[in-house]
Amino acid sequence: MKDKTNKKGNIISIRMSDEERDEVQRLMDSRNKKASFIMREALTLFREQWEMSRRMETPIQN
Repeated sequence: MKDKTNKKGNIISIRMSDEERDEVQRLMDSRNKKASFIMREALTLFREQWEMSRRMETPIQN
């Protein structure tokens, strides 16, 4: 059986335009971070915004 304690994680590939890739590269350069960090941060921000919008759609129960 394989030891899973050193598992690196999952890989997700996406297609993006040259302009989108350039923007990711600019963020990588300005923040001195890898693309994976930038994309994880983008996902976190998206999730927070999504959850906030969902809370605003839900009526408050009294």
